[in-house]
Amino acid sequence: MSALPMLPAALLAAAPLPADAQTAPAADAAGAAVLVGTEEAAPVVAPPAQQKEDDFTVIVSPYVWVPMVTGKIGTSAQGLDFRLDAGDLLDVFEFGGLIHGEVRHKSGWGLATDYIFANLGTGVDIVIGNVDADIDAEVHELAIVRRIDLDRHALDIYGGIRRWDADVAIAIETFFFDDTIVTGDEWVDPIIGARYQHEVSRKWKLLFQGDIGGFGAGSDFSWNAVAGASYSLSDKASFQLVWKTLSVDRKSPAIGNGAPIDLDITITGPLIGFAYRF
Repeated sequence: MSALPMLPAALLAAAPLPADAQTAPAADAAGAAVLVGTEEAAPVVAPPAQQKEDDFTVIVSPYVWVPMVTGKIGTSAQGLDFRLDAGDLLDVFEFGGLIHGEVRHKSGWGLATDYIFANLGTGVDIVIGNVDADIDAEVHELAIVRRIDLDRHALDIYGGIRRWDADVAIAIETFFFDDTIVTGDEWVDPIIGARYQHEVSRKWKLLFQGDIGGFGAGSDFSWNAVAGASYSLSDKASFQLVWKTLSVDRKSPAIGNGAPIDLDITITGPLIGFAYRF
């Protein structure tokens, strides 16, 4: 059951490219503006240090995802169908965080990273003692992004990797013995995808995103789909509300004890994010 709590890599933060650096009046040795003619200052290119700073935009986006998890775990001959509502996951949640970061150059090229970590724990009392399970899960995504501006809209093409890692420790304590069983799995999926933003108004944008991955390199196949909206709070801040679904299918030799275990899992639910652009 180690794969049950693994959360997917999250939505890439949708932020517009920075505006071109504005020109500034030239200054003399004393720092005063040099006037041309009688009223207007002569525009000059910003100093190299300032120009370099304006060439890049940094986006930081913490978010919350409250999903439902469904799927099947087992061998090809026999498996266990399961369903975990958001409340079930919150009951076993102990600690975690979700954050996305992106650096984008004015040319349209950028680098995006996403990191999710969670610690889940639960305990069960039995007649002769108790059983405690502790689960640590991490998902890290790294992708190269290329933005194509389409007037009031934008299309982002991206490709990279998504690394999954989960460790499970089950402690069994009875009157007769104490033992801890440690298991888990980790793999890396290559991914390719696209994100589209449709500007409805100055404040509202519609967001659509999808990617596929795995291709037998990590999982057999995985796909991710996102649809929702973004609202601009200011030139630098935006609020996002979307519905996100991630599905993964993998034969896991790490938890199969010689017979690989099929992990067919779909995670779906609302995601709320806040993006700030520096």
